[in-house]
Amino acid sequence: MADELTEEQPVGRRERKLQQTRSSLTRSALELFAERGFDAVTVVDIANRSDVDPSTFFRHFRSKESLLFTDMDSYVETARPLLNERPADESLIESLRAVNLHLSENYDYDLENLRAELSESSAELHAQVVIHRERMVVALTQLIGERLGIDSQSDPRPYLAATVWESAFGWYRHRKVSTHRRVKSTVTAVNEIVDIVQSANAIFHLRPDSSAA
Repeated sequence: MADELTEEQPVGRRERKLQQTRSSLTRSALELFAERGFDAVTVVDIANRSDVDPSTFFRHFRSKESLLFTDMDSYVETARPLLNERPADESLIESLRAVNLHLSENYDYDLENLRAELSESSAELHAQVVIHRERMVVALTQLIGERLGIDSQSDPRPYLAATVWESAFGWYRHRKVSTHRRVKSTVTAVNEIVDIVQSANAIFHLRPDSSAA
């Protein structure tokens, strides 16, 4: 047991050190983006603020854009084991609600609010948002197909579901920015997004003379 603990402790310290450096770089980047705007900040600026070399930055992130999208890029793989644990008789929308409520426990308010604000103010970053969202949709499509036992290559429903899910998040972010309201409760946000998703099907049954209602 003593030998096992001796072997595990250095690994734990390394992981903590890596996480501390990563968190420091993220925080420095957020501070600089807020101070100067996304386009005016360089990787060197971020590294200097964290008192590390630029090479250290690139060991953690591919670019300053990827720093903002790390959680989006890892969303599906993080959600996969949680989704697999949900009851087989639970509807997809309720499974997604439960998974995202669980993920929201580690929600980074500053990162999400800043990303939403920056994506509205920077053309370069807005283009990156589109790219990362589509990547997430493609990965989520496969996950939904696996969850429901549907071939996502021949059946359009998993892709449509993934697109509506991500689009609801996108609209919600845009709405918060345009009304100058920051997300303060992830539980409220997830439930409101689920309501948006559930309303999507109904719009196809509307007629022009009934849409106002």
